[in-house]
Amino acid sequence: MYKYALFLASLFIFSAAFAFSIDNYESDATVQPNGDLLVNERIFFTLEKQYNEGYRSIRPEDFGSLSNIVVHSIRLNGQDVDHHTQIYDGKGEIVWTETVAGENIVELSYTLKNRVELWDDYAKVCFEHYGANWAVPAAKFASTMALPEASRGKDMHFEVYSEKKGEAYIDDLTIVIEMNDVPSGNYIGGCYLFAKDSVTTTNTVEGSALEVLADEREAYGSESIVSPMDAFPCAPCCLPVFLILLAIAGYLAHKRPKIEELRETMIPPYKEFPIVVSTLMRGTYAEKEILAATILELINKGIIDIMELEKKGYTGQKIKRERTILFLKTTSKKLAPHEKTVIDLLFDEGKKKEVDLDALAKEFKHIQKKSEAKKTIIPKKMDEFVKQIKEILKKQKLYKHSESRKKNTQIITTVAMFLLLFGAFLGVPLIFGAIDLIPYLFAIGDYLYAAYIIISGIGALLAIAAIYYFYTLPKIPKDWEKKYAQWNTFFNAVKSSSLKEEPPSAALIWGEVLVYATALGIADKVNQHLSELDTLLATRIRKLESVRTSTYVLYASAWGVRNLSKYGQKSGPRSSGFSGGSSGGWSSGGGGFSGGSSGGGGFR
Repeated sequence: MYKYALFLASLFIFSAAFAFSIDNYESDATVQPNGDLLVNERIFFTLEKQYNEGYRSIRPEDFGSLSNIVVHSIRLNGQDVDHHTQIYDGKGEIVWTETVAGENIVELSYTLKNRVELWDDYAKVCFEHYGANWAVPAAKFASTMALPEASRGKDMHFEVYSEKKGEAYIDDLTIVIEMNDVPSGNYIGGCYLFAKDSVTTTNTVEGSALEVLADEREAYGSESIVSPMDAFPCAPCCLPVFLILLAIAGYLAHKRPKIEELRETMIPPYKEFPIVVSTLMRGTYAEKEILAATILELINKGIIDIMELEKKGYTGQKIKRERTILFLKTTSKKLAPHEKTVIDLLFDEGKKKEVDLDALAKEFKHIQKKSEAKKTIIPKKMDEFVKQIKEILKKQKLYKHSESRKKNTQIITTVAMFLLLFGAFLGVPLIFGAIDLIPYLFAIGDYLYAAYIIISGIGALLAIAAIYYFYTLPKIPKDWEKKYAQWNTFFNAVKSSSLKEEPPSAALIWGEVLVYATALGIADKVNQHLSELDTLLATRIRKLESVRTSTYVLYASAWGVRNLSKYGQKSGPRSSGFSGGSSGGWSSGGGGFSGGSSGGGGFR
């Protein structure tokens, strides 16, 4: 009977001592620009009885002296209540002097002065969000630590210290901690490192805050919540991607054309149509260059004469051409079909003996509709010219070679567009993630992993450049190896000469040399002086009818990119406003939050 009475008495004493419960605990801390820490807490209590006062105790490490605790307000169930601060048993206390039986929603707003420390590398703030001296468990707990706006986009590191593990994540510039069923005696503290220049304070500490954090993580068995590796998830793939790209580059290098080495000479190896030489050497041709080369060939044959007039009053050494005049001398010589077509195009099928090329181009440039273009012979003759030079390629069995080159160009264009989109929406973030990760790896002494990323990244870029180079090398058509080698010596000799400075009229001196140089695209001044030919090309007429369609496609593409940039970005409650070099961890103990110095609270 005596033991039974003693047991009942002990139950009564225990229940009387802890006649309250914590239903929900919300703590929001915000780092101020001056290094203060603004704290707003909302705690839901259920009290079995009315107490004289309630209190929130703060560990000494979080305030230093009582004057550093500045209380702005305390509200109980929405009403302001009397309050004061005091030192009790070595801890700071915020005391409110009113309680009620039943539900007590206590809202505390206070500032801890000069809490942020400026270390050599980072600003650092540590705060115990939930003290171990709460004598009862909390059903729900959530805390936030909002870092300054000036820390956005920069490295940040944090560690949560608690015997029981909950959940922690980054929400923009805020670190959120959540836990259900927090046991009594369990502390939840956090240390946060962020950009030094985001706060202004005189509270300086010598040393590296990141090294201290790294040491604590190792000592207390930190479990990573977020790390630079998480922000750069493709890091393990760096080396395999590099090796794959290197293998492709090696394969293309091995398969590159083997060209017989001959002595360089500016003398053409034999007489050939310009379209054949261009297609053989480059795998493709430009209509304007073949048209210009044909005009030069006609000048060289004495069919056409040319006069280039300089600008009046110009005294410089460089020729400033005002007009290009072409004269039809004769048509009696035997000409190829495409050469006859060029004469008909320029001289209106023999109706003219003289043509101002600049005036002709200017007149044709004003045509904006295909129906208007049909009133002149230029589009018809240009179409004939293009068909005729294609027939030459077909007879020489080079047409498929030129078409395969076009397909390769389309492939390169498609791949380039894909890489552009990949770079805009995936590649660029990955690159910046790697850039952010490398300094972090150096800071923690992981030089091997940093070297792995650097070597793999640079190697991958070099391999891509090699792939592009070897892939775009001209292919040598079968049975054309000897001729390719001969024309290659001519190409190299002309390219390294001063022939590129010769104008179209120099065809009378250089003859076939300038004709082939023009077809190969290395006669710069010819291209400059005959720039009017761009206007006469069949491609311009073909484009007239496709402008509307192209505009629509461009609009649709732009709209698609806009939508992708708008809706394709990572969003949600767990996006980070910090750089990819940020990290966070969870330690099951230590960090200066355990022991008798912990805060908490209760009722008296």
